[in-house]
Amino acid sequence: MAPLPGSSEGSLSRKKIIDETKWIVYCCCEGWGLGPFGDPLVGVESKQLCLRSSVQTTDIMADDGLCNQISIMFCITQQCQLPPLENAPVCACFNKKFGGSVGKSKFFEKSMFDQGKIMDDTFWIMYFLCEGCGINKMDQGLYSAEFKELCCRGSTNIEAPVIDGVLCSSVGTELCIWSECQMPPAPGNPKIALCTWRLNKEPCGGPTQMEM
Repeated sequence: MAPLPGSSEGSLSRKKIIDETKWIVYCCCEGWGLGPFGDPLVGVESKQLCLRSSVQTTDIMADDGLCNQISIMFCITQQCQLPPLENAPVCACFNKKFGGSVGKSKFFEKSMFDQGKIMDDTFWIMYFLCEGCGINKMDQGLYSAEFKELCCRGSTNIEAPVIDGVLCSSVGTELCIWSECQMPPAPGNPKIALCTWRLNKEPCGGPTQMEM
């Protein structure tokens, strides 16, 4: 089971964000404020009940191209990559492939998905140049997704809806904007804050401590 967002050390530590952000607005369980620029440029860890997501910065042009996306939802598989993925069909209709391949980019080396299961085991209802939709064997879980959009890379997976008594939790940054949210509220949060003034001025007690 993955730890709650913000539990690990580093830039997206909940304790670090709560203690060091100059809060513009905070109310009870969530808020946003100003902090360091570019460490990282974009970064998010989020848990929304049974969905766990993360986003981070990456190279604009990588081995897996400029943009790509893979998603599994029950028996439906969708895949897209630009420039097209090597060995992907130019065209496929009801799994009849023709036209060879014009793809040059690679499958993401650290992908949560297996390339063979996605590209070879999917019954492609439609595939054209760089994207397609098909039916899988229901052997890859109920739902998962990952994406790369220029300099941002992220993923979503399924987990238990409640971890350590927490239903929803997120920490993130976009440039110099930092945010934090947790339900039930994280101990040591500002409670109420406005324009850098905060009601609770004590340091955050820790990212995963629960009051008894």
